[in-house]
Amino acid sequence: MICVNAELLYAKSSSRVLSLLLTIGTSNWEIHGSGVVSLIRQVLLSVLFLLIPFVHVAYPWDRPFDNAANWLGTGLMEIPTARVLDDGVIRVSGAQALPLRWYGGGMGIFPGFEFTGRLTDLTNVPVAFVGQSTFRDKCFDVKYQVVPESKWLPAVALGYHDIFGTQLFEAQYIVLSRQIFPFDFTLGYGNKRLGGFFAGVEAALHPRFHFIAEYNSLDYQYGGRAPARSIPKDPDWPVNFGLRYKLLPVLDLGVSYQRGDTLGVSLNFQADLGKPIVPHRADPPPLVDVDRRPFEQRDAKEMVEQIHTAIHQAGFTNVSVYTEGRTLTAEFTNNQYLSNQKAVGRVLRILLLHAPSDAKKLQAVEKRKGMPILRVAVKPNVLEAYLMGDVPDEIFERLVEVETTMAEPDLRDPGLVYAGGQDSRIGWGVKPEFQSYLNDPSGFFKFRVGLKPWGVADLWKGGDVYARFDVPFYSNIESTNVPPPNTVREDSWKYLGRDYTFSNLLFDQALQFTDRTFGRVSFGYLEYMYAGSSGEVLHFFGDGSIAVGLQADWVRKREPGSTMALKDLDFYDVLANAYFRVPKLDVTLQAQYGRFMAGDVGWLFTGSREYDTGIIIGGWWSFTDTDDLQGFSKGYDSKGVFITLPARIFLTHDSPVRYNYSLAPWTRDAAQTPYHWQTLFDLAGDLMPGRFKAKLSDIRQ
Repeated sequence: MICVNAELLYAKSSSRVLSLLLTIGTSNWEIHGSGVVSLIRQVLLSVLFLLIPFVHVAYPWDRPFDNAANWLGTGLMEIPTARVLDDGVIRVSGAQALPLRWYGGGMGIFPGFEFTGRLTDLTNVPVAFVGQSTFRDKCFDVKYQVVPESKWLPAVALGYHDIFGTQLFEAQYIVLSRQIFPFDFTLGYGNKRLGGFFAGVEAALHPRFHFIAEYNSLDYQYGGRAPARSIPKDPDWPVNFGLRYKLLPVLDLGVSYQRGDTLGVSLNFQADLGKPIVPHRADPPPLVDVDRRPFEQRDAKEMVEQIHTAIHQAGFTNVSVYTEGRTLTAEFTNNQYLSNQKAVGRVLRILLLHAPSDAKKLQAVEKRKGMPILRVAVKPNVLEAYLMGDVPDEIFERLVEVETTMAEPDLRDPGLVYAGGQDSRIGWGVKPEFQSYLNDPSGFFKFRVGLKPWGVADLWKGGDVYARFDVPFYSNIESTNVPPPNTVREDSWKYLGRDYTFSNLLFDQALQFTDRTFGRVSFGYLEYMYAGSSGEVLHFFGDGSIAVGLQADWVRKREPGSTMALKDLDFYDVLANAYFRVPKLDVTLQAQYGRFMAGDVGWLFTGSREYDTGIIIGGWWSFTDTDDLQGFSKGYDSKGVFITLPARIFLTHDSPVRYNYSLAPWTRDAAQTPYHWQTLFDLAGDLMPGRFKAKLSDIRQ
């Protein structure tokens, strides 16, 4: 990045334009040959310098040039740039330059790494399936910024367009971008459809108004398939021009003139992922009267009851507080905050404010389903110094104890002073529902919207009854496919109409064998297509970043359109599970191997990442032996993407509730298991020490 003195350049460019105009006015237009070229060069340079005072700052990152190209990845119009979306920024876009239309979006899924998915409409190509209105193709692109821009180096990125599938738009490229504000220059080389060297420039005329120009190297006839039939010859004019205008801080409109004969238009939404839609009400730490008298001067029973009341009033449930005269401990269930670190921090603050001056240790124990899982312990003076900012994070991490536990207080101990217990057995909520499927012959995009009210009752330690009712408002999910007679999922569309029914009605029992070994047994109506039983065991190793276990399911298919009726059609699966978590990046990888419901044997891989806002983005891909499967499932790999939204995005307060949604091609039989209400990794994975310590500083919130 190079910064310039805008006022100086503006003064020089103004005088140059004035002298140039005087020259033009006195020359009687007697300018020929090289003089015309010189005149045009001077006019262009002067105009560019005149643009500089309309912008005021230069940026040391890819913004404000991280905008969407036609194909929705970061670029100009048809060509990519070395710019990428910031980590955790999401883009949803639509564009048109007939005969092509593009829909989709992209995301900065890691620092420097951008992923884009799009649907391309070839409006003048015959359809692939009867019932579709236009020829459509889905593409996925990746780009990695190998070198971020610095004082001496330009940004350098490698990219791959249309990485799998039909690969109608496949290309690989290397590209450089250099910012000399207010300009961002791009030069690159691509193969296959990109067809050679390309170049372009984007000028920030104003914080809300950009001009773009590019030399487009695209080989529109590459491959000779559908895209070549859509645009049968390369354009006579390979230079494209366009303008971008920012309507809102998160929304911009683009218009362009492309291929020498085509008007283009685009609309792009771009924002940090997971920011609350409505403002949150203030939630400051609790203010209570501080009582630091030593133990011998305090009524221990009154003290623990006061602490119990304060923690309960802070929004936590199933609170227990106890002491033996040296250590002050609080057990609780967090149904208040998405962040476990924040929840533990709030409980430790309350303990600190009530702790006697001679207390040796404060302990917060977080429980799930009545089972203690995580213990965080710290000396009162260390916690106070850390909250006041006198102890840095790296020192505090060495002084605090974070470990798994299954220990519970011995209420028969006469020296134990105790208050609290189970105080909340019923929970409920309503999930906004949106289900979607892609690429069926009867229509490319099918969806269903509605509500799913749910309720859970805690019966005893680890034991719950869970029910969820399905209330659809609208559904156009149907298919012209005739599913095989013993299909696992190819007839899923029959269950996704407008019928009201229980999607779940089950009993779930979780067990804690050791502080890191858990088990689960469930039976009942497990999901909208299957009833039966499910079992699982899982052990966490080390700091909890690695977990290995087994699962097995036996299910019977439900009758579509009926609330409780079952078919005489059974399936089972037996699978080994392995999880690996990278706490610092909040990345989780899962691998499953074994026999899936349709009898196919092989692997199912799932990867996800949680962002600071609490949103989780992930995807899955299977590799199983599908030779014995029927219909569209034969030779098919299960794949798709999912997003988990924290409910607090839509609320005025924090909440630990999350909503899961997925986007996938039409459901097939490969690599299928029943949907589980709560897996053991969901139960305990985020309470493992490695995950907790990765964001330990959130205790201060």
